[in-house]
Amino acid sequence: MGTEIERKFLLRSNDWRKEVSRTREIRQGYLSTEGGKASVRVRLQDDEARLNIKAAVVGTTRAEYDYEMPVSDAREIIDKLCVGVLEKKRHYVQRGAHTFEIDEFLGANAGLVVAEIELGAENEAFERPDWLGREVTAERRYYNNQLALRPYTQWPRRMEIDLAAQRLRLLEGARPLREYTVSTAAKGAGEQNGSGKTPRGVHVVRAKIGADCRPGTVFVRRRPTGEIWSSELAQAHPKRDWILSRILWLSGREPGRNRLGAVDTMRRFIYIHGTDDESTIGTPASHGCVRMRNADVIELFDLVAPGTEVLIHE
Repeated sequence: MGTEIERKFLLRSNDWRKEVSRTREIRQGYLSTEGGKASVRVRLQDDEARLNIKAAVVGTTRAEYDYEMPVSDAREIIDKLCVGVLEKKRHYVQRGAHTFEIDEFLGANAGLVVAEIELGAENEAFERPDWLGREVTAERRYYNNQLALRPYTQWPRRMEIDLAAQRLRLLEGARPLREYTVSTAAKGAGEQNGSGKTPRGVHVVRAKIGADCRPGTVFVRRRPTGEIWSSELAQAHPKRDWILSRILWLSGREPGRNRLGAVDTMRRFIYIHGTDDESTIGTPASHGCVRMRNADVIELFDLVAPGTEVLIHE
């Protein structure tokens, strides 16, 4: 049995392009649909063709079988029998003893670039270039068999919150719709109840609270108090953690990481909300929530629906 040990990453910049040693064009199709034990792929790469079978699991290590096949057969299978087809350019970048294979997707997946590295062991060390971004090995949607069925340009509206950059991006498919500066936890990232840290991973908007409320509306336990924030009100209540204007209440989607037990985002009452001190936006200063400028959170509130995915990452 063959075994593939591979990790996947997004890219921070295009600086990798200066290091490309060669590029190959790839067209591949998938014969199996979701729900089976394996993905079955036919790949055309320049003048070569291969049949590939991989265990349908998410993670660093997977069983893999790979066979050479006639180019003419591969073309016919891709054109007539495959349930999903994708095209990409594969760029090769050498770093030390390892080669990064950087896939620049085309067609319905245009705009997505993913770097892959094959390792001899799951814990094998490798050089991490500055252009290497966050790891997506554990995210099924970035696997090629998923991209063939659910292309990147068709992904639904979603949010990504970058803790390092203190930025929130609203995307639809491959298209960025809005980008905002935010303020996450002063204590950094963490999922434990009582930690005062911002939880990572995949979440959804559980509830939207505050529609049509006036800017600066004060909320306590997710209910408007009837007050509008002012400096005089702040002086009268110096210990309040002000939650203003709008609330997007988050719920974790990953059991054991940010959902259920002592790591449950919803029960930790983690929100995206407006704040009284907009001067802190752009720096980690909250008690775990994601703070925004009031005008920004009002705009964002109107652009998303309950159930919208929110990915929080470092």
